[in-house]
Amino acid sequence: MMQHDEQAAVAVNRHYISVLKQTVYAHHGNVLNDYGDGSLCSFPSVTDALQCAIEMQQQLQTEPKVPLRIGLHIGEIFFDDGKVMGDSVNIASRIQSLGQGNTILFSKEVFDKLKNKSGYKSISLGKFDFKNVDEPMEVFALANEGLVVPKREEMGGKLKEIKARSILKKLLVISSALILLAIGIFFVIKSLKADKGFTGKDRSIVVLPFDNYSNDPEQENFINGITEEITTQLAKIADLKVIGRNSASLYKKSKKPLDQIAEALGVSAYLEGSVQKIEGKVRITAQLINANTQQHIWADRYDRDLKDIFSMQSEVAQDIAERLHASLTKDERNRINKKPTDNLEAYKYYIKGRTFWNARGKQNFDSAEANFKKAVAIDPQFALAYAGIADCYIYNYKGMLQLEAIPIARAYANQALLIDSSLSEGLTTLGFIQHNFEYKWDESKRTLEKAIAIQPNNSTAHLYLGNLLQFTGETKRGLGEAEKAVELDPLSFGANWVLGRNYYFAKKYDDAIKQLEKAKVLAPSNNYVAIWSLGLVYLQRNMHRKALEEYEKIPNTATDRIDNIQIMKCYAYAVSGDTAKAKEILRTAMREDPLASPYRIAQVYVALGDYNEALNQLDKAYNNRDLHMFWIKVDPSFDAVRNEQWFKNLLKKMNLH
Repeated sequence: MMQHDEQAAVAVNRHYISVLKQTVYAHHGNVLNDYGDGSLCSFPSVTDALQCAIEMQQQLQTEPKVPLRIGLHIGEIFFDDGKVMGDSVNIASRIQSLGQGNTILFSKEVFDKLKNKSGYKSISLGKFDFKNVDEPMEVFALANEGLVVPKREEMGGKLKEIKARSILKKLLVISSALILLAIGIFFVIKSLKADKGFTGKDRSIVVLPFDNYSNDPEQENFINGITEEITTQLAKIADLKVIGRNSASLYKKSKKPLDQIAEALGVSAYLEGSVQKIEGKVRITAQLINANTQQHIWADRYDRDLKDIFSMQSEVAQDIAERLHASLTKDERNRINKKPTDNLEAYKYYIKGRTFWNARGKQNFDSAEANFKKAVAIDPQFALAYAGIADCYIYNYKGMLQLEAIPIARAYANQALLIDSSLSEGLTTLGFIQHNFEYKWDESKRTLEKAIAIQPNNSTAHLYLGNLLQFTGETKRGLGEAEKAVELDPLSFGANWVLGRNYYFAKKYDDAIKQLEKAKVLAPSNNYVAIWSLGLVYLQRNMHRKALEEYEKIPNTATDRIDNIQIMKCYAYAVSGDTAKAKEILRTAMREDPLASPYRIAQVYVALGDYNEALNQLDKAYNNRDLHMFWIKVDPSFDAVRNEQWFKNLLKKMNLH
């Protein structure tokens, strides 16, 4: 400016210095260093610093306008021989170097202080690899009215230098051997696509919960839905191993190092990112990282209208598959590109319903059903939502007899599949109904195998198929499918408990104890079936006292469970030989809970030696389609009556002979 018009430059500089001194001191700040056309300032709070920055930019838009760029960061500073020093000074300097006239940029640490405060709108610009900063840093721009939000492709600054050959394919055609470019790491990675290839031993990935950069906590369900949908789309690719949402969701807002998360989940790559939703627009920023080397494999930013969210999620999934060198069949690509619904409002209700459903329990299932029904009311062709309603009725959390609930579940599952016959979730639910309540084992096997063919990483379908195979006599293959389910969702309580229970049924007691101890750690506070199953193992090993010690850990107030807790304890006393106490507890439990599982009551009567009453209870369990009946062929609790003709007849009625 001095070379072009010295008088104008002096006027601009005077305007800048005047505004700087007035606004900084007005907001309790200090000018620590003055560089003539720039300054280093400190403030006692983020709010003071940001409010000062906003007011400065507003005042500097009056003539003569000053094209000021501002960078903010939080950190400690110290003084050495009058000089202000500290890593935070270096980072703040790097952040402001990215800016343009009338911009306010800041770090993730600043964003975290502001995201729950009203009045500040911010947008993530992605991660940048700054000079002399070890890890890439995410940078945000304040997007309040009147401020400039720079475009990523137009930004430059104090960034690490990248050799030209790494970006020749995408950015430049130049004959020189080497060119150094100061460009953000985000776009460097994008241009390196094939150069930094995936080096993992297997193509396994977890999609970690995306961060909410919308300055609106109410968008959390929407963002969870995006994470889940990308996971679901990837799960349709047979050439990938994709970790289920139950395990991934446990790391939401986790401070655990990402390489340790990847190791715990057994994956070679992880996807992390953020979602920003502002006024009908949505931005997804995602980066794929090699868990073995911690190098970025790929990163990109997707900006779309909100109505295009489903196609954007499909695009992200296909980009990830390409970076992991996974092959996609034509059918897989078509399934990934299929939209679950054209109505975003219906999809929001579906995601909210799934959130309630995953929490389990009668109240949550009621809330889940209400949201699923709102979804189908908005979009009557929304197959996933019908499958969700069906799922609310396949367990008797809702306080209904299974005989009443299952026709409802089947009707909704059929409706889902009538709309979309290739819906893996609908097939999974139908397969469960077919073998668990209708005893149509062959039909169920075909249904579940189809569900897995459509979505190879469907952990629940693998689990159900494993149950079916083991409970009809294919123990080894059945356990293999259950183990596959745990591999795909390693921190899911349900999958881990079922595998431990199935080891018990297979009389692999050492494996059962190890697995059930793991399930206990993962169990929600109100879920005691892992303790119940562990006690059963100890009872089979004649470790009666240890079994009772386990059962005493279950509070008498425990409610809202599929199994009556008192009847569980009653069985332990009966096996241990304390028949008087067992009978006393049983009478009370049956009186207080008329819907208590007749299957569980039959177990008690077998342990008490009352086989006639055990037969009566099992007949009732069969007629009521008790949830537990389908494992009767392998349940050691009935070994004492396995050769009784009435027991054989019962198995024949269930097509288990």
